[in-house]
Amino acid sequence: MHAINPIIYKVDDGFAGFAAELPGATGQGKTIDETIAEILSAIEELAAEYRRRNILVPWKVMAPVKPVEVTV
Repeated sequence: MHAINPIIYKVDDGFAGFAAELPGATGQGKTIDETIAEILSAIEELAAEYRRRNILVPWKVMAPVKPVEVTV
């Protein structure tokens, strides 16, 4: 089991994001929850494809980071 830190951002028609721990695991949706569900689905599909090709899933180890506010 792996923990992910989904990176979610607002786009014109909802939200988009990706899992920092697995390159290519992206998703988009009208809500944050829908976007996370899409990312999790992408992770499952990517992992299955790596396994099908007998390739180790390239998980990256990321440490959760507390959000930092900036003024620009």
